[in-house]
Amino acid sequence: MKIKAFIMLSLMVMAGMMVTVSTLGGDTNRAALEAIVNDYISACEVKSAMIRSRSKNIRRAAVKAFVQATFCRNSKAVLIDELVANNVAPKEHTVHHYLNARFNKIVSVGKLALK
Repeated sequence: MKIKAFIMLSLMVMAGMMVTVSTLGGDTNRAALEAIVNDYISACEVKSAMIRSRSKNIRRAAVKAFVQATFCRNSKAVLIDELVANNVAPKEHTVHHYLNARFNKIVSVGKLALK
């Protein structure tokens, strides 16, 4: 009888710990995603400083980086909510891929609207 009570108590404690750990993980995950998005915006801003280059391709990339930085900065809260909702891993390359895909989707919709 004591063994059954001990096992049941242990299972209840383990279940409580699982709920607590999963709740804490969401906040940590969100903070990590937000840090990666902030780094992405900073990198785009650095790239956009090349606007006065003599190379036409570099100037074009600088303008695109400026627009990407503006897009991400203005819709950062929504993007982070989407990242959390889609369970995107807080890894730099996966977040950058998601942000680039999201930006390209917005740009393609804008191009369709201009036609």
